[in-house]
Formats: sequence, C-alpha cells, structure tokens
Amino acid sequence: MSAGLSAAAIGGIAAGVGSVAGAVISSSGAKSAANTQAAGQDAAAQVQQNMFNTINGQEQPFIGIGNGAAGALNNLLGLTNGAGPGGLPNGYLNQTMGQFSFDPSTMANSPAYQFAQSQGLQQVQNAAAPAVGALSGAALKDLTSFATGTAEQYYNNYYNMAQNQYETNLNSLQSQQNNIFSRLSGIAGLGQNAASQVGTAGTQLGTGMAQATAGAAASQAAGTVGSANALSSGLSGAGNTLGSYLTLGNMLSNTNNNSTDYGVPGWSPASGGS
Repeated sequence: MSAGLSAAAIGGIAAGVGSVAGAVISSSGAKSAANTQAAGQDAAAQVQQNMFNTINGQEQPFIGIGNGAAGALNNLLGLTNGAGPGGLPNGYLNQTMGQFSFDPSTMANSPAYQFAQSQGLQQVQNAAAPAVGALSGAALKDLTSFATGTAEQYYNNYYNMAQNQYETNLNSLQSQQNNIFSRLSGIAGLGQNAASQVGTAGTQLGTGMAQATAGAAASQAAGTVGSANALSSGLSGAGNTLGSYLTLGNMLSNTNNNSTDYGVPGWSPASGGS
C-alpha cells in the first residue's frame, strides 16, 4: 500500500511540476513576444517622431521668412502699427496721389514763359513803332493778341506736361506698390505652404504614432493576459493531474488489499458476488 501510494504521489508530483514548468515557460514566452512586439511598435512611433522633427526643422526657415513677410504686409497695409520695411511709411500700399490739379502760377512764374513773353512783346513793339507808333491802338492790339496767344500756348503746354507728369508718378507709385505687395505675398505664401506641409506631416505621422503607441499598449496588455492565462491553465492542469494520480493510487491500493484480479473490493468467483 505505501509503495503504491508513494509511486502515485511521486508520479502526480512529477506531472504537476512538469505542468507548472510548462506554464511558466509559456507565460515567459507570451511576455517576451509581447515585449518584442511592443518594442517594435515603440520604435515605429519614434521613427515617425524623428521624421516629423526633420520635416519641421527643414521647413522652419521658410516659415520664418513667411512670418516676416506677413508682418511687413500688415504694416504696409496699415493693419498694424509701425513702419514698414525699407523705411516705407505705415499704410504705404494704400496711399494714393489724389486727383490731378494744375496751378497756372507755375507757368506764369516759369523762366521760359517770362522770356517768351518779354521777347515777343518787344518784337511787336519794335515792329509797330516805325509804322503806327509803339503806343497806337493797332500796336496795343497786336501786343494784347501776342500776349494772349503766348499765354494760351504755354498754358496748354504746361497743363499737358503737368498731367503727363501726374500720370507718370501715379503709374510709378502703383507699379511700386504692386511689386512690393507681389513680392511680400509670394514670400508669405512660401511660409504658408511650408506651415501647411508641416501640418499635413504632423497629422499623418501623428496618426501613425498614436496607432503605434496604442498597438504597443495593446501588445503589452495581451502579453500580460496571455501570461496570466498560461499560468492559470498550468496550475489548474497540475492540480487535476495530481488529483488523478492520487485517485489512481488509492484505487490500486484498495485493489491490492481487498479484491481479486478483477479489481472489485470483496468480490470473488466463489462468492458469486455475495
């Protein structure tokens, strides 16, 4: 009896130990696999972070000059206080020259007009003096006609010159304003495009990083659950195996002490089952 129980107990313990050992190995394998998978996902997230940092660093110079150009535009458009670039006044891009106007005094005071009048009148007087006299009615009429004609001629010339100069200055101002606005807008556009590319990269890589981080957490969690399940299953199997061996040992012990080779306690062919 002792030998039978001892053998069964030893066998049960050995089987239980084997089941537990297998469970520990399985648990360790589950954790190791989960850790490996999580490490790979963490590495993927870091790679994406590095990619974003690289893209962001490369685009920063363009974003910087774009911000500078946008600030200069705000000043030149009068949207913010302060002088614009190159010493241009605030609101320069909105400046106008006003309506065209002409001051006749500029013509009357011009040396060219005064010279033409004085020389012309002198010639008229010189021509009239021998014939009708310098102060005759005919001479005064000729002097008046000459003076009026010269004034009209110079007025029209000076008016046209002033108008042409106004249009030239206006076109020059508008052309300069358009050129400045176009250049600053183009530079600001470079910055806007660079910022947009950083934003797009951040969205895409950020989504990938979030997925990789979530995947790493899920892998760790799955490894923990798998490890726990492996240990639980191994311990349960060890208990069942040990119980089965002990039951079998008791059955063998009872058979050896109380029964025939048929293994039923108290039964023999002679008794007929009684």
